[in-house]
Amino acid sequence: MTNWQEPQSKAKTETVKACLAKMLQTDIFARAERQKRLLAYLISQTLAGHCDRLKGYTIAIDVFDRSSDFDPTVEPIVRVEMARLRAKLREYYADEGRLDPVRIEIPKGAYSVRICDTADARLGGADAARKEEKPSLAVLPFANMSDDPGQDYFVDGIVEDLTTDLSKLSGLVVISRQSAFAYKGTGKSAGDIARELGVRYLVEGSVRRAGHRVRIAAHLIDSATGAHLWADRYDRDLKDIFDVQDDVARRIVKSLQVKLVGIESDRLGHEGTSSLEAHDLLLRGRERLSHSSREPTAEAHAFFAKAVVRDPSYAAAHAWLARSYVFQWAMNWIGEDSLEVAYRHARTAVALDDNLPLGHAVLGWVQMWRKQANEALSAGRRAVALDPNNADARLFLSITLSALGRGKESLNYIRSAIRLNPHPSALYLMALGLSYYVLGQFEEAIEAYQRGVELRPLFPPNHQCLAMAYLRLERQEEALAARQHQRLRVAQRRQYLRPADRQLAPGAAKGRQFAGD
Repeated sequence: MTNWQEPQSKAKTETVKACLAKMLQTDIFARAERQKRLLAYLISQTLAGHCDRLKGYTIAIDVFDRSSDFDPTVEPIVRVEMARLRAKLREYYADEGRLDPVRIEIPKGAYSVRICDTADARLGGADAARKEEKPSLAVLPFANMSDDPGQDYFVDGIVEDLTTDLSKLSGLVVISRQSAFAYKGTGKSAGDIARELGVRYLVEGSVRRAGHRVRIAAHLIDSATGAHLWADRYDRDLKDIFDVQDDVARRIVKSLQVKLVGIESDRLGHEGTSSLEAHDLLLRGRERLSHSSREPTAEAHAFFAKAVVRDPSYAAAHAWLARSYVFQWAMNWIGEDSLEVAYRHARTAVALDDNLPLGHAVLGWVQMWRKQANEALSAGRRAVALDPNNADARLFLSITLSALGRGKESLNYIRSAIRLNPHPSALYLMALGLSYYVLGQFEEAIEAYQRGVELRPLFPPNHQCLAMAYLRLERQEEALAARQHQRLRVAQRRQYLRPADRQLAPGAAKGRQFAGD
């Protein structure tokens, strides 16, 4: 990346000015006078070497004609317009500006401009790409270009559906939604993101929903060269959204020359329902469930239940409803009989669609808690076989294997899960610790649990497991401290876990229980 705070050649300066002029003449900025003025000011100050002047106060006075007594803590005009400008830039580079020789970015929380040379991006991406036999990619969050921020769930749902479709293919390595969404609003360059995720290809785009119309722009980037391998724009009726998603997935597969094996060609694309209303309810529920806290999870549960009512044959809706049931049951947020309700919905999902990876993954998770060891393993392995890039399926299978005392295999699965989800949650780190614990590698287990505690202090299982690992090394004082933290966290979360005697493998007793006392 070029350092634009230092003097630049006339040619580079003219290139930036030309790109700016082109951008401001597009339809995206046609009715955005404030954003046009703001961007022109930011660029002029940057090119002149006055980046130190880019403060909220000076911008308000110079761009928005505020008086000298302007107080940015009282009037948020600068923050509001900066957010709108970032959205405009995302929309522009997702479509008309995708081949520009420079890219203008404004990192979130900053007023300074970052100008990236395309050549610099190519060099950075080449260093970042991991050498893998299979093409590796991540589908990054699409920009919501609708006037309504309430449509974020819809935009995110399209991205998650696309990620799910591509992850089913054995010829690809696809990063999980959780890790890809860690970059939402960060303002990081494509090269930086690719390098951090360990992938070569990135999918970016934008979505605008207005009434019964939807406009989607998407493009596929090779981070090693900076080239756009494919790009397209779709302007369709909302009822055609499934066809659009299918076409995007197939175009990406074709561009990467991925060989489809077995039934993969038939399974690529949207499946499960023709009901837009049921699918919309599912998207809303998935967005709420991603927060992993009590009230949003209850809201997600209600959306999934409504989706099942709208289309009782929608396998994915049953699977997500089962997932919300078992999650709330494990957190002790709902009644004892909820595990059996989860079991019924998970079995229904598999019965409706035996090729649905989520159905088998959730069924295995429920069966683990029901102490159905062989059935849980079978379901978990089936989920991974159907969707080799499903990080959560590998996570659930790893925990099941740990509970059975099969640490080596468990460790392999959780390591591959973290490769697919390089920004893992506290639960992933707990699973990693469990694998080491079962193997008797207690120092490594402690390190994993500690990372989980640091990541999410209000997740008691890592405190509990940490105490058990300390006890194995006869570090009594540290074990006691971890237990005290656990009790505090449990009290703060109104009792987090089910009793520790709910083990899938009671025979793992020789200190190899994954939650044990």
